[in-house]
Amino acid sequence: MKKYREYLALLYKKYKTFKEEFTAILNWPLMPTEFEDAWAELLHKYNLENDQMMMQLWSDRKMWISAYYKNIFCARMTSTQRSESMNHVLKKGFVKGTQNLHKFARRVNACIQTRMQKENEQTMTSMTNPMTKTTYGYEEDMFIKYTRAVYIEMRTRMRKATLFRAKCTAEPTKYLVYYHNKPGHDDEERFSWSKHEFQVVADPENEIYECECKLWTHTGLFCLHIMNILDYLKPDKFPNKYILKRYTKTAKSQPTFDTRDYNTTTSDDSSRHLAAAKFDG
Repeated sequence: MKKYREYLALLYKKYKTFKEEFTAILNWPLMPTEFEDAWAELLHKYNLENDQMMMQLWSDRKMWISAYYKNIFCARMTSTQRSESMNHVLKKGFVKGTQNLHKFARRVNACIQTRMQKENEQTMTSMTNPMTKTTYGYEEDMFIKYTRAVYIEMRTRMRKATLFRAKCTAEPTKYLVYYHNKPGHDDEERFSWSKHEFQVVADPENEIYECECKLWTHTGLFCLHIMNILDYLKPDKFPNKYILKRYTKTAKSQPTFDTRDYNTTTSDDSSRHLAAAKFDG
């Protein structure tokens, strides 16, 4: 959307409610068919059927709308944001474009050491006693296993999940989860697609949890619909098989290969530098 930022700004200014509705369609966990219906409804409402920018966004929809690639695991990253983030850290606080190569190498090493220190600080913070918002066993389980940052994200989802309601179906392990408005809110009236009922399979005994929105398949973290069912069923434990190691406090428990330069001596006692490889852990 960055390519059309200026043009979108004009639409936002021209139509006061367009930004809210447009953003809602992009961010709501819609299925492909629902997204297409909502998009058509939006264009018709603001008479944008022949708008070139909107037509271009529509033609590229399968490249940037999450509804079309929910089956692809992305670990919560949909771009090269990790490398971009490190580049930003390096440029902002450690290196300059005019530095000599040997100074550049030292500053990169200093950056790595700083990041490792911050990660260790976060690890120590994660080892504190549980500070859960509820007494539910599955929330305490999340606190114990997830990193601090991921646990905070999941706790936020627990709160947002209360915006939904669940109802049973004829099958005991299947539920329908739907968005429920607060009194005085008219989102459902303005956004007809928000009435969709997501089918959730929840079998605590066999630790099976699945939702048709496929957010866990896409990111490795439970969606609001499953979090709503957890609140409904209140299981004693969070299902282990749905906790990916990459999000846990033990993500780095395996030995990692590390290279460091250090001084050593040869048989004739002359000093030399060697790049030593060792396993930490």
